[in-house]
Amino acid sequence: MKKTICYSGIILILLSSQVGKSQISHFSQFYSTPMTIAPSFAGLTHDSRVTAIYRDQWPSISGTFVTFAASIDHYFESANSGIGAVVYRDVAGTGNFGLTEAGLQYSYKLKIREKRGNRTSDWFLRPGIYFKYAQRSLDFHALTFGDMIKPDGSTSQSTIEPIPLGKKGYIDFAASLMVYADLYWGGFSVDHILQPDQSLTSLASKLPIKISLFGGAKLLLKDKKRRRRKKYGKTPESLTLAFNYRAQGSYDQLDFGAYWEHDPIVLGAWFRGLPVISSGSYEKIDAVIALIGIKINKKINVGYSFDMTISSLLSHTGGAHEISLTYFFQGFGNNKGKYSIVPCPSF
Repeated sequence: MKKTICYSGIILILLSSQVGKSQISHFSQFYSTPMTIAPSFAGLTHDSRVTAIYRDQWPSISGTFVTFAASIDHYFESANSGIGAVVYRDVAGTGNFGLTEAGLQYSYKLKIREKRGNRTSDWFLRPGIYFKYAQRSLDFHALTFGDMIKPDGSTSQSTIEPIPLGKKGYIDFAASLMVYADLYWGGFSVDHILQPDQSLTSLASKLPIKISLFGGAKLLLKDKKRRRRKKYGKTPESLTLAFNYRAQGSYDQLDFGAYWEHDPIVLGAWFRGLPVISSGSYEKIDAVIALIGIKINKKINVGYSFDMTISSLLSHTGGAHEISLTYFFQGFGNNKGKYSIVPCPSF
């Protein structure tokens, strides 16, 4: 019962305070759903692509902390353009405090440097935009407050707490820019550009702009000439270093780590936190992450990751589990031409 009251209070804080405006949702397997990072990733594949990812966070804590995302995207070679559609759902706490988003993304590819011999690679610039509709929701009647508890321990259905809206919808917009070659990539994304009011109460709660910085490099562990094996559907053994930094309001978060890839296996190790930066408002160290991925065939990738909490919540959360699925298929025509894609792994 105490936990339920505690979470009810947290929900009210999320509805009416600066804390709620600065929650940064995330996936540990963020390159399994790259369009949730930046719209510049829309269409960055030789085939059409469908992705789905499910995250169960803090299963040892009462209440639901679940996030799901799905997307589909394709590259139109004749127009140098990628398009995609994304659906996102996040639910937290016993009151099912939720966020649902759905939108369309577009990216455009520009070549900014031609390949010369074996010393340089083609370099590309890729701007992207994202238009979306979002909805905040809350099941207020699932919450229990202190004034609802009777002396005998039973609960009543009445409370003096003001009843908020059950749902609140708004439109939003994001934009990004990425530069990449066959072994390197980097870029940034700006989300919540319209700073919509997401409040379910009479108090305004505008979303602050969210800034994301991301990038990485792939290191081939064999002779670089073997990279041509990719043309025949085989990927050379490699080690990929990558990072993903997000900042929103007074809160920020960094994931950095590495993938080791050797067909059909991908292994990854990650750290989430900012250990060299101190803050009195919240902990800067969150979790270490282990990942394993399997390429079942040329079309299907499956990944699993586990977050082990290393903050002061270590003994309370139960970590976090994530499962991802990526499916590649030919659609909207057959892109037979070769073009450079970002070298980040699919997990």
